[in-house]
Amino acid sequence: MAIPSPLNVILIRHGQTTGNRDGVAQGQTDTPLTPEGVNSTLIKAGKVGNMAFDKMYSSDLKRAVETVEILRGVLPGLPQVEYDPDLREIDFGDLSGKPKEEIMPQILLHKAYPGLRYPGGECGDDLWRRATRFFNKLANGGSSGPALVVTHYGIMETAARIFNLVLPDAPVHVGDEDVWKITLHGNFSARLEVL
Repeated sequence: MAIPSPLNVILIRHGQTTGNRDGVAQGQTDTPLTPEGVNSTLIKAGKVGNMAFDKMYSSDLKRAVETVEILRGVLPGLPQVEYDPDLREIDFGDLSGKPKEEIMPQILLHKAYPGLRYPGGECGDDLWRRATRFFNKLANGGSSGPALVVTHYGIMETAARIFNLVLPDAPVHVGDEDVWKITLHGNFSARLEVL
C-alpha cells in the first residue's frame, strides 16, 4: 500500500437504525435510521463541518446512503460521493435479522476463527479483504487531502485491526456520536483520534 504521507481518513458510522435499536444483527440487511440516528448524524456533521475533503466514499447499503444524504444536506460543500460495496458491513447470512443476544456465541466464534463463514454469508477474512482492498484503492487513488468515509462498525473495527490501532484481542468501541480520524503513514502505520 503506497500511502501519500500523511493521509487523513475520516470514518463515520451510519446513524442508528431500527435494527440497531432492536438489537438485531443486520449485516447487509437494511433497516431505516431512527430519529436518534438522524440526530447523531447531525452531531457528527458538526464535528467535520470545518474540514475540507478531497474525496468522499460510502457503503452502498441504505442506512449508509441515508447517512450520506443527511450529511450532504447540512454540509453542501462535500465532494461527490463514490458508493463502494467494499465498505458494506459483514454479511451475517442466515443469522441476519436475529437478535444479537441470541447469536452472540456464533459471532464470537466467527471472530475467533475469521476463516469460518456464516451460513449463507461471509467470513471475517472476507471483511478483512474488502477493507484492505478499499484502503489500497484510497491510498492509490491519488487522494491528497482528507477523505470522508461513511461505513459500518465492522469496517471500522477491521480498519482498527489492519492499522494496529488496538491490541489484537481488544474490543473496539464506536460511540453513536464518534467520528474517527485515522492518520495513515507509509507501511501501514497509523494514528487514531476520536473526535
